[in-house]
Amino acid sequence: MKTNQPFLVGQCLFCAFENKLSCADQERILQPKFTELLCFLVKHYPEAVTREELIAGVWDGNQFVGEKALTNAIWHLRKTFKELDPEHTYIATLRKTGYRLAQAPVFDETQECESALDKPQSPIETLPQQGRASDFKIVTVLALALVCIAFFYLQRTPAISESLVVAPLSEHIETITTSPGRELFPAISNDSHFLAYSWRRPEQYTNLYLRDLFSPEQAAIALTDSPYVEGRAVFSDDLNDIFYFRLDEHARCEIVKQQIATAKITVLASCGQGGSSDLDINKAGNQLVFISENNKAKGQTQLNIVDLQNAEKVIKQVPCPSDCQFNDESVVFSPAGDELLVSRNLASGYEELFLVDIASGQAKQLTSGFVDIRGVDWHPSKGLLVFSGVEQGKRHGYFYELATGRLIDSKIDGLSYPEYGQDGSLYFHQWHIDSALMRVETNNAVASSPFPILSTHFNTRFPNYSSIKKKLAFVSNESGTTELWIANKDGTQRKKLSQLNATIYNPVWSFDGRYIAFNASKNGVNTLQLYNFTTQMTTELKTDFTYHSKPSWAQDSSSILISNGTELYRFDLKGNNLGKVIEQATLYGYEDQRGAIIFANLDAQQLWIKPPDSDQAELLVESINLSNHLSWYYDEGTTQTASRVYYFNVEQGDYRISYYDFTSHSHHDVMRLPERAFSRSSGLTYIKEMGWLVYTSYKSPQIDIKRIKAEYLP
Repeated sequence: MKTNQPFLVGQCLFCAFENKLSCADQERILQPKFTELLCFLVKHYPEAVTREELIAGVWDGNQFVGEKALTNAIWHLRKTFKELDPEHTYIATLRKTGYRLAQAPVFDETQECESALDKPQSPIETLPQQGRASDFKIVTVLALALVCIAFFYLQRTPAISESLVVAPLSEHIETITTSPGRELFPAISNDSHFLAYSWRRPEQYTNLYLRDLFSPEQAAIALTDSPYVEGRAVFSDDLNDIFYFRLDEHARCEIVKQQIATAKITVLASCGQGGSSDLDINKAGNQLVFISENNKAKGQTQLNIVDLQNAEKVIKQVPCPSDCQFNDESVVFSPAGDELLVSRNLASGYEELFLVDIASGQAKQLTSGFVDIRGVDWHPSKGLLVFSGVEQGKRHGYFYELATGRLIDSKIDGLSYPEYGQDGSLYFHQWHIDSALMRVETNNAVASSPFPILSTHFNTRFPNYSSIKKKLAFVSNESGTTELWIANKDGTQRKKLSQLNATIYNPVWSFDGRYIAFNASKNGVNTLQLYNFTTQMTTELKTDFTYHSKPSWAQDSSSILISNGTELYRFDLKGNNLGKVIEQATLYGYEDQRGAIIFANLDAQQLWIKPPDSDQAELLVESINLSNHLSWYYDEGTTQTASRVYYFNVEQGDYRISYYDFTSHSHHDVMRLPERAFSRSSGLTYIKEMGWLVYTSYKSPQIDIKRIKAEYLP
């Protein structure tokens, strides 16, 4: 048998001793290990081969190297076959068994290996006829075995050659910035020469910095030095200016243009108050789009286009032709400049990608089922989108093919606010921060440092304590998906309660300890769930709401208070709507022992109370900086005067846990913590008998900007 004799696998011709795979008019050169793996599968066709057998046969039984290398090799072979023949599957995964070649290999001694580009006929055209294949059946199997055995003998390479394996995207991530703190929101110049980003340095103001990517050894240069918080930036086409949004100490938002050489700043527009914005510049460099607060509808946003060629910088609003009950977070231009890609928060509580026609405002939804999206971008020369989607409480990178609607998992955890360079390379900051439950003691005369209650290799969030059960309820991904758990107050005896395989948040105990109400989101649907300790079952309360905010309980544990995003209602435990609780708009309310309802206004700057014997609410706390509508805890005393409200108190980079004392009518700090040391959205609870305030803490404050070069990307 000649060493250049090939065999056919499905629609492709494989030449083992040249490591060459050809299909139609395309060919690929495989690395030796990939060829060896393919031959091993061919040799055992049609039998399945276990991972252990493959590691033993291809990697000499080296489990330490082989486990990861096998996964990489299977991934690479599938990718190569997919590029050459996207219509067929070549390697099948058999659950709890291993892998099997999905296409029958055929050996024909009349075939000769030559370049697929030089062949007058493709491998498909040279496939043997059915009858002939039948005649060669026995010869095929024997010949294939001989080819693979000979290949193993001649081509065996030591395990150290695994450095040559082409790995998944996560193996091609380069770290671009490494300074202490959080380096966020990468912006790339059109020539891929410069990187601008927001740097949140520990205990300092957030500012924009510029890094020369052609001279990585040079230190970053500060573009701004101000008390503002600067957000995402974009370069002008001629690289003379940079555009960005910034927030002042009162959370007022501005869109500004800054000359890079002189640092001269021109304010182009206001983008509202109380929230951030996003912006982008089109490929021609003559239009800037930004998101602003909608002045005509509180809580909603507006897309705006700035004409950069007009001396007056005229601003045109993108029309909204139909239902405008949304809040946009991220926006980018299409390469043609006639459409916008936006991530849009919907009334259902989900955030999805939409294509918006600039002229008409007509929008087309692209994705479904994402609770949150953290940044989007459009490939400069392909119909390919990239975005960061939040699932099971973690950020994850995805690609979206516009032509097919296919969603591609990048398998990169933490990918956030991605941006393509003009060369197709992908930049992003990697938000890969685990969370833990921490406690701080409030009764000590001397302040103590936070102490971990639950600090594992998994994320734990949303603590809520039951004084009756003496248990903490919380959400954890320890089982692989975010589920509802309970544990002792010291974190011992953890027990999983739910099996919903959904995004779970805001668990709240009933006062009698018999139930836990919580939110769950799955497949684009936001629901209110109830765990019953008597039946040990979880059931959905059908409310007919498209969105459910954080629940709370009536003092007798017979009903639940829940907001649909604007109004607070009461439901019994069968899901019957018992009516509106208060007239004012709010996201969350607490019922005290007297039956009074305590709630925050929509700006989260005041607390109000509706007495049980009145239809009118009264101002309770005139000024309070609630950094989250839902993450405050009412510690009820024997009287209201003896009560406290614990809350997260954040002013720019100043992070504190504080409380309001109703006796003295004054605010006090429990502790000041490093920037971003706690999650404002993940709640806090109080264990009164211990004097412990329990909250969700981030384990690491370090975030860096990363890059994947274009040649490794889809």
